[in-house]
Amino acid sequence: MRSIARVLTVSAVVLGTHAYAALDPLPASANGPGCRNCAVTGGGAAVGLSRQEAASLPPKKKATFVEAGKKVTKEVPYQYVTLLACGNNSPVGQTEIGCTVAYETCQGANVEGPYTRIYRKLLSPDAASSNVWENVGTTCFPTAVPNAVQRPRLTLAMIRSQWERTQFAKPTVSMQPIGGKTLVTLPTFFQLVYPATGFQPNEINTVNLLGHQVRIKPTFKHNVFSYGDGGSSGPTQSGGGVYPDGDIKHAYDKSGTYVTSVSTTYGGQYSVDGGEWADIPGSVTVAGPSSQIQVVTTKNQLVNN
Repeated sequence: MRSIARVLTVSAVVLGTHAYAALDPLPASANGPGCRNCAVTGGGAAVGLSRQEAASLPPKKKATFVEAGKKVTKEVPYQYVTLLACGNNSPVGQTEIGCTVAYETCQGANVEGPYTRIYRKLLSPDAASSNVWENVGTTCFPTAVPNAVQRPRLTLAMIRSQWERTQFAKPTVSMQPIGGKTLVTLPTFFQLVYPATGFQPNEINTVNLLGHQVRIKPTFKHNVFSYGDGGSSGPTQSGGGVYPDGDIKHAYDKSGTYVTSVSTTYGGQYSVDGGEWADIPGSVTVAGPSSQIQVVTTKNQLVNN
């Protein structure tokens, strides 16, 4: 998995009567806070607040405003909003666009995700100040933010769950000699054949999850061919082939009826809202239906005509 390191700076943007702070990317070498607990196994760290830092954001602030004709200073609550750290997502927008990097950034053990920007505004009686959104950083722990408006949000766990429920194509095995019968010690050639139903490697399944278009693509990892007599080939990248060039072949030592099969181990990739493809952690092994092969011997007989 590629590591992601980003540092972000803040610039003010005004939309209509609302103002908010926008994120501008800086070179990865720039100085900035590291996201504790967001490190991905194997290296790399994402920019943002840890779970503890996000939870420690102040829920209130002292503000001065006019109340009943008098200037008063009181503590007023913040309202926080977390948005996917993608494109131009902002607190004043009507939609939230997803992106692959928001899910890749927060992969790792005990990391909630996805990677989000944190905005807040004071819920002050002063209308002018209550319309100003402030960007206070990013985090991989959006639910830890206090007083946050929480919305149903697509997570990598949801994407992975959807991938695991994919109707994967179940591989079948064909054999030569044809007819389900072969001879002892004669090489039998095996070949994987995908059925018309189900998703084969690199076929795309498009689904809608919480308003996001998610494309899920099974990828190929390896096959295992089982011959029914205790022998097997694999894990192998080969799908076998036919006589005489097929590289998955097996000779049976004894006559009998054997049950053969092939299984495929799939990986997966996903893309959110038309974004780049990224790997889904893990794999799924799909066993195909079994086939029988009868192994027979030949007998020689001299005939006196």
